[in-house]
Formats: sequence, C-alpha cells, structure tokens
Amino acid sequence: MKLLLSLNSLMHAIEIMEPEKKGKFTLALQESHIDKISAELEQGKDVELKDVEIESGLLSYQGRHVSLYIKANGSSARFHISDCSTLQSMRLNGRFERYVVTNNTSGEFVVDTSYGETKARLKVCKNCLRKLNYKGCNTTTQIDPIVQHFNMAEFFATYSSFFPHMPSRLAETAKSGYTDDWSKVSSHYRVEKNFECEECKVDMRAHRALLHVHHISGVKSDNRPSNLKALCIDCHSKQPKHEHMALSHSERQTINDLRKAQGLLDVLNDWQELFDYSDPGVHGVLHACQQAYLKRPEINYFVENEFGELAARLELAWPKHKFGIAISSNDIEDATKNGWRVVSVNEFLDNYKYQAHNLRE
Repeated sequence: MKLLLSLNSLMHAIEIMEPEKKGKFTLALQESHIDKISAELEQGKDVELKDVEIESGLLSYQGRHVSLYIKANGSSARFHISDCSTLQSMRLNGRFERYVVTNNTSGEFVVDTSYGETKARLKVCKNCLRKLNYKGCNTTTQIDPIVQHFNMAEFFATYSSFFPHMPSRLAETAKSGYTDDWSKVSSHYRVEKNFECEECKVDMRAHRALLHVHHISGVKSDNRPSNLKALCIDCHSKQPKHEHMALSHSERQTINDLRKAQGLLDVLNDWQELFDYSDPGVHGVLHACQQAYLKRPEINYFVENEFGELAARLELAWPKHKFGIAISSNDIEDATKNGWRVVSVNEFLDNYKYQAHNLRE
C-alpha cells in the first residue's frame, strides 16, 4: 500500500504565523553507518556475564570488541578488557551483578551513585593488563604508568585484527578539518612519491587506497609539501596521536604480504624492527619473548601444504620448531593440519614460561 503524506496544512499554518525567516523542510531518508548493536554499545548495554564471549583472551559481544564493568559499583569500579582472573572468579562463583558492555572510547562510563546515574572516569583492571601483557606490563614495563595513561581508543585499535566489526563512534560526524581540495592534494602527492610509503618503503601501487597522506604537524589545513608524508595505512596508524586508527586483519596482512613480496621482511635485525612491522595485537607476545631471551621469530610466515600451496598465514613463526602464533582460528586449524603447532596469542601468554626453553635454540 502506498503511503501518501500531505504537508499543506502545516505550510498554511506557517504562512499564518508569518515567521521572520522560513525554514526549509525536507523529507528524506538519512542512513546511518552505525548499526543497532554498535549504537547500543556506544551508549553501554546491560548484559549477563554468560553473554560475553572470549576471543583470544579479549572480551567480545556479538563479534564486537568491548570492555565490561559493574555499573552498581559506582566511580570505584574497575573496567575489564580481558578475561582476567577477576572475571574468571566471578564466573566460577556465579556472581550475576548488572554488567555493562561498551565500545565507547571516551574513557567515561555511566555508573550508579547515591545521587543517581552519572559519568565517571574509571581505571582499567590491572589483572586484565597482565593477562594480555599489554605494552609489556607483565614482563618488561612498569604497570602503573600504563594504567595512568591508558587510552581506550588505542587499546581497541591495537587488537582490531581480532574482530570482524570495527568500533563505531557517533562523534565521527564532526568536521574533519581537511581543506576542500584535500582529495586532489593527497592524490597528487602520492603520485609524486611513486605510491611508496616514506616510512617502510613498501610499494603500494597495487593497493593505492591503503596509502595515506599524513600531516606531520597534525594541522590538517597545512598542505605544504614539507608537512606531508605518504604512509601505508599500517605506518600511518603507528604515528603519534594516531593510536586510535583501527585496521582490519586483512588490511594489515595485505601490507605485510606486499612487504614480504618486495623483500622488506627478509632481514629484520633487532626486536624493535619486529615491533615496527608486526600486528600490534601480538606485541604482548613479542615483549614476553624478548624478556625470556627467545630466538626472534619471523613475521608473516606462510605455511605450505604438501603441494607447495599456501595453507596458512602466521603472525609469528619459529620455522625450525614448526611453531607459530596466529590470530585467525582458520589459520591455526590449517597450520595444525600441515604438521605445525600453532596457538593463539592468549594460549601462548598463558604457557610460554613452560615452553620457552624450546624456542631459545
């Protein structure tokens, strides 16, 4: 049935009121890129603990990376970012408080107080950080400064490869700060640089959309060549104040596939280079390996099947021992079928102290 809508009466009423300035009214569908679940998680969604899934030690709700806290605990609450010993104890003891999951990156949480609901800045759970060895807090770095300067957007971006859905933010509708001719400026600049990343030197000609133009000073209206730098999306995300940039697993793999094909990963001489080129989601593993004096692993290693075809792609690998770390469960399964022992980031961090001696040779 066709729905007819007449605005004649409304328009007539406007004429009678004789406003100083007539507004413009348009009836048009305005689509939002934020789906219902993401919009709910932006505000905070009440859930039961059993509904929160665990993905390589991280907290997930319907395929989306989330943090979790107990609203009733007020401003003294700690928010959780992994399946730490605290949450495991709650689950074991059947504690069913009112949990809230969110992927809001503002750092503010809606909590209950004696005066009603209010927003508060909560502290991250230390046990959660240790579970992930986040920024090496369990092996190489003091944890208190990490807690003090914890940034939720940076954290979500670090583990963006682990989830099929990217965090959505309602604030993305704000003005970008770019000039009107930015598209033309950036396009010409990339051509001038032969579509090469000025940081890692990878040739991005085959994937031009993954080559960005970065404003060095952070002032997006300053398009002088001296303030511009062509960067692959991976290098761009690792620039100062760009920790919020979330990349998908396939985007990071595409960049490293190109680096591998162009010989840029053939010789990585120190641990810092491993950190520079690897997925940030495995940095906790690298911190642990460095602290345990393990042999440096290879990055973006291809496991082949009996026909010499690509069977699986590993984030980190020790080929001599046929041992590796993968993010994708499919890669773990396929590598295992081809004679490798491959584990998730979470499994490695839980047990590396017991298997470390095998990887020192």
